[in-house]
Amino acid sequence: MGKKTENAQPSKLLLCPDCDLLMDKAELSPNETAYCSRCNAQVYRHPNNSFNKVIAFTLAGLLFYIPANFLPIMSFEMLGFEATNTMLNGVEQLFNEGYYWMAFLVLMCSVLVPLFELSLLLIIALQIKLNKTSKMTAKMLLSYQSLTEWGMLEVYMLGILVAYIKMVSMGTILIDLGLFCFIGMLLSALLAASCFDAQYAFEQLEQSKS
Repeated sequence: MGKKTENAQPSKLLLCPDCDLLMDKAELSPNETAYCSRCNAQVYRHPNNSFNKVIAFTLAGLLFYIPANFLPIMSFEMLGFEATNTMLNGVEQLFNEGYYWMAFLVLMCSVLVPLFELSLLLIIALQIKLNKTSKMTAKMLLSYQSLTEWGMLEVYMLGILVAYIKMVSMGTILIDLGLFCFIGMLLSALLAASCFDAQYAFEQLEQSKS
C-alpha cells in the first residue's frame, strides 16, 4: 500500500474501497493518508483534531437550528396578498391540506432528523474527545450512520431555490433571516459530517475498551 510515511508498521487488514485489494493497515500519524498500491485510491487517513472541528461545526449548526425553523424564510407579496413562510409553517400547511404523509416526511427529514444528527454527532465527538465512551457511544454511532440516509436538508434547500425562481416573476419575494440561518445550519451540518471519520471513531472506541 502506498502512503505518505514509510516507517509505519502494519497492524490490521482492510479492503480498498475501489478495487477490493486486501492489504495491511499501517499506523499513520495525524494528517497522513494511505493509498492503495493497485489503483492509488485513498484508503483511509488519520485526521488531525477532527473531533475539535466536529464539535465546533455541530455547535454552530445547533445554534442556527432554532432560528432556521422558527424565523420566516421568505415573504411573498402579489396583488395585495402577503404571505410569510417558515419551515414549520410549510409542514402545517401540508397537514391542513390533507397531505399527511408528505407533512410527516418533511417534518422528519428536514426538521427532526437534522436535529438528531447534530445532537448525536456532538455527543459522540465529545465523549471520544474526553475519553468518556461507553456501550451507548457505539449505539449512538450506529444510529447516526442510519440517520444520515434520512437527512435531506440539501433537498429542501433545492426546493426553496426552485420555488424562488418560479415565483420571483409573479410578485415580490423578500429573503428573510430564516433562510440565511437555514443555509448556516446546512453548511455547518455538511462540514461536521465531512470532518467526522466514522472508521476512526470506531477505532478510538476499540482502543478505549482495551
